[in-house]
Parts: sequence; C-alpha cells; structure tokens
Amino acid sequence: MRAAEGQRRLNRWFLPYLVLSVSPALTLPISLNILFSLPDCGIDEPWWELRHFEIALLPALADFLPFLWLVSGIARVRQAAVVAGLVGAARYAIPQAATLTYGMSLGGQTLNPECSISSLFVGALLVPLILALWFASALIAAVVLLRSRAHAT
Repeated sequence: MRAAEGQRRLNRWFLPYLVLSVSPALTLPISLNILFSLPDCGIDEPWWELRHFEIALLPALADFLPFLWLVSGIARVRQAAVVAGLVGAARYAIPQAATLTYGMSLGGQTLNPECSISSLFVGALLVPLILALWFASALIAAVVLLRSRAHAT
C-alpha cells in the first residue's frame, strides 16, 4: 500500500519541471568545486585543459533527470517528461558545445597549447550563457505550469 502511495506521488505531472528547476541549485556548487580542484595551467589567469574542464560540466547531466518520468503510466506525466527533458538536454548540450567550439578554435595558451579554456571565456561567455539557459528554462516551466493551472480552473 505504501509503495502504491509513493508511486502516485511520483506520478505528478509537475515533478519533471520541478526537478528541472531545482537541478541548477544542486549542480552549480558541485561544478564549481570540481572546477576549482582541477589542475590550473595558467600563468597570469586560470586556464584549463579542455578534457579537464569538461569534467566540471558533468554534474549538469542532472538536467536529463526529467526523462525518468517517461516510464509513468500517465500520459500527462510522460508529456511533461518529454518537454522538461528536452529543455534539460538543451541546457546541458549548449554549454558543452560552446566549450568544445571555443577549446578547439583557440590555439591554446602560448606556453601550453593543451590549455585552451581561459577564465575569461568562462566568466564572460560561458557563465552568462548558462544563466540565460537557466532563465529560459525557468520561463518555459513557469508558462507551462501557469497554463496548466489556468486550464484546471
């Protein structure tokens, strides 16, 4: 009986959106800890190797968690899982693609060509991009939730 009650609680259509909204609060501190524990190969400012820096972005895989609700037996929950999961996938893939493009296009630091990710890229381009994606996903979730609430009344 408790298992059925727990399963009903997990079959709420808004949970994929909630997970999508909360995941940055969990992943950001983890990513920052990883980033600051990576070997820094900069001289005057921090630089990281592309392969090391990508490790710092791995906690963002939590953005795929909404896809877990695809196993629900309720169509509305599965639909929410698809929408929230696709938004989360974009939120994960776009910073990865930007980092890869930047790291591959830049020749690297003068003394160490393996070091291709600069703190300037992270602070001036990547962080604003990630924040914009988080904001856009929050807007999408808010619009979906408000529309659903309006249809329910």
